[in-house]
Amino acid sequence: MFFEPHYFLSLRFLTKVIAILAVMDDIYDAYGTIEELELLTEAVERWALLDFYEEMEEEMVKEGKSYLIHYAKEAVGTRSYFLEAKWLNQGYTPTFDEYMSNALVSSCHTLLTAIAYVGMGDVVTKEACQWVLDLTKMIGTSEIIGRLMDDSFSREMHIPTSVECYMKQYGVTKEEAYDELNKQVVKA
Repeated sequence: MFFEPHYFLSLRFLTKVIAILAVMDDIYDAYGTIEELELLTEAVERWALLDFYEEMEEEMVKEGKSYLIHYAKEAVGTRSYFLEAKWLNQGYTPTFDEYMSNALVSSCHTLLTAIAYVGMGDVVTKEACQWVLDLTKMIGTSEIIGRLMDDSFSREMHIPTSVECYMKQYGVTKEEAYDELNKQVVKA
């Protein structure tokens, strides 16, 4: 769908956001101290994304769709990255429920969907954007499947994955955790 020329704004917006998220994810996961990350989180929340959103808004004003920017801003989950860094810094393994609550935000499915919608022109309505933010069953299911599958194939992470969190919360072996998480993926 994004290869079609009339979706160029959506593709351009998504490309920029994915590049920003990849860098931010690495900074939060591996490079920043907790003090630096706290400052970074505050800076991003206050102004760092403003240039990007201003650029999006300029384009959307031309299209008569500036109201869509609100939906993209609402979907940003910078605090979720910071919480993961805090857990790592404290050596804390969250419960599976705590982990999933945060991990679904840090997976960025909602953000990427909202950003994609912003640049799609007349195809997207206010109702469609609100639907994304309301975490409909489809978006939520996508987040669950993506997170659990990613964690099932991730090895030697510096932060606990859903596998380790499940093992801790339910006192099961790694194999049992994999089996249960696979069942949850199928059930989703």
